[in-house]
Amino acid sequence: VLFVCELPVAPDEKRFAAGFLERKSSLSALASDDLERLVSLADSSASRQRVNERFAAQAELWLIRCQGIIAAFGWTIKGKTIEPHFLPLTSRDVHLFDFFVFPEFRGRGLNPSLVSQILQAVSRENLSRAFIEAAAWNNPQLSSLAKTPFHRIGAARKFQLGKSLVVIWSQREQA
Repeated sequence: VLFVCELPVAPDEKRFAAGFLERKSSLSALASDDLERLVSLADSSASRQRVNERFAAQAELWLIRCQGIIAAFGWTIKGKTIEPHFLPLTSRDVHLFDFFVFPEFRGRGLNPSLVSQILQAVSRENLSRAFIEAAAWNNPQLSSLAKTPFHRIGAARKFQLGKSLVVIWSQREQA
């Protein structure tokens, strides 16, 4: 399910849950214990490689801390996407992707807070639109996005056919 948000967005402080937002633009800006927390979610070597690739592609990592540790995070990249996407992006677009709230911090509204705070930050950077997507089966993420300035634009499936990306838009609620 794909969503768009026209930028800039008006401030909405009531959406922001308790937590401290940080923006990291390089691996060197990330403390080693923070990197360890991020890569602990899956195979450590593959996760480290993915983090390195994202920073090399100029993606930015956004963190919310609670009690001094990373409670939630998400990534953004301007003008492009990390993987083939449903829509082409322009240089004034930003793509939000791969959001995660650690289990011990779930149920506190951190994800919509993180998304909304990121939208506030990128609103000050002369960008025109933000895009995000969620799997149709991911009800917690869909519910979370309903609490942000994003608006649903459609549902689609994508797959590679040789070197071509094929996108099939759906009329149904879920793709």
